[in-house]
Amino acid sequence: MGLFHTSTALIYAVLLLLSSTLVAGIQYCHTGPDFCFAATTQHNTSTESHDVYLTISATPSKKGGWTGVGLGREMKGALMFIIYEDQESKSLITSIRSASGHVMPKVVEDADKQVSVLQATVSDDKYLAQFVCYSCWSPEVEVDGLSPYIFAGNKEQAFYGADKYSSLMYHEFKGKVWGDMSATAEDTTVASAPAIQGEETIGITEESPEPEKKKPEGFFTPVRVHGTIMTFSFMGLYFAGSVTIRSPLIRAFKYHWMIQAGASILALGNGLYMFLRSTHFGLHKIIGLTILCSLIIQTAAGYKHHIDFVKIRRQTIFTLMHRWLGRGILLFGTMNVGLGMYYRHWSSLGLFTWFVIWCVEIAGYGYVLLRHQRRQSQQRGHAIPKEDLEDIADAEVFDIGDDFDDDEDEVEGVPLMDRQKKHEKNI
Repeated sequence: MGLFHTSTALIYAVLLLLSSTLVAGIQYCHTGPDFCFAATTQHNTSTESHDVYLTISATPSKKGGWTGVGLGREMKGALMFIIYEDQESKSLITSIRSASGHVMPKVVEDADKQVSVLQATVSDDKYLAQFVCYSCWSPEVEVDGLSPYIFAGNKEQAFYGADKYSSLMYHEFKGKVWGDMSATAEDTTVASAPAIQGEETIGITEESPEPEKKKPEGFFTPVRVHGTIMTFSFMGLYFAGSVTIRSPLIRAFKYHWMIQAGASILALGNGLYMFLRSTHFGLHKIIGLTILCSLIIQTAAGYKHHIDFVKIRRQTIFTLMHRWLGRGILLFGTMNVGLGMYYRHWSSLGLFTWFVIWCVEIAGYGYVLLRHQRRQSQQRGHAIPKEDLEDIADAEVFDIGDDFDDDEDEVEGVPLMDRQKKHEKNI
């Protein structure tokens, strides 16, 4: 009898261990950032297909961040399970999404009909979520017995007042793995999500069973063209135009508006194109959109200043709007160039080079402003040569004045024709 009980206990132990292994299915663990996911399938007798049980465990950063796992080869068409913590309620948010391409995934509105959330908990050192997706798996998606899974995440994003529709920052890490679904259980009597077993990778490989069909990416991709045009516009043309209007050149105004008009056409056209093809908004795009709107206002204020100055020869509120909006656009536009480079994962050397050029341009612009102020102070009260009056008239109809003028009427309050008469009397 003792031997019988011992044998029975041993058999039960083996069956229990085997059952645990089967339920565990496949598992993948990623290090730096740390997260794991495990998946298993269950045969669904009512639909004669397979349900997928998925468990995601992630170690949160100080800000929380988000982690996502998708069923599919790529973002396009994949069913994604995304988790993140609402910092206010300290609850774990689950969001079922899909995407039309490598863009911000959108919430699947009728996901509740196919996906159930079995568990979603938050602790100090772990996010844990378990899902069941009914009739989600089919052998047709397999390649040599392996099914594709994608994953991605961002550990720098904090969520406040979050829900399943919360916007996601661009992923910091991503990848694709292949799971051997034949290693998962098909026991219809046990319908439960797999447990994360340590930090092992079970039944999953990072090597693709099919040749990767990578489209050759030329230099002239939309993103690269966008970056090139915006860099040329803000760090090239806008800077040159801003310096030109403060230069002693007779035709400074003409050069200024021609350069700025070209830069604005490039920036507005390219920015509008990228806005129309975008599906989500990050910090870079929000700043860019704000700059584009400011450009329109600044251009209108500059035109209004020109019309008023021709009539009354003095500054107005539109002068200040045009001047300070222009400076803000130049500052934040050039900074946004660097932010775009950062999001495109430029090297430290590339970002440092941009920063050095940015500092030189800002310092150079300040130097030009200072020289302009000194030059204006020295020229006050001096007679204007008669042969230069016509050219000066062209330049001064858009004179935006000085930041430190004590008496603007002394410079701009006297019409140019009156100045000419005074000059002729002195001859």
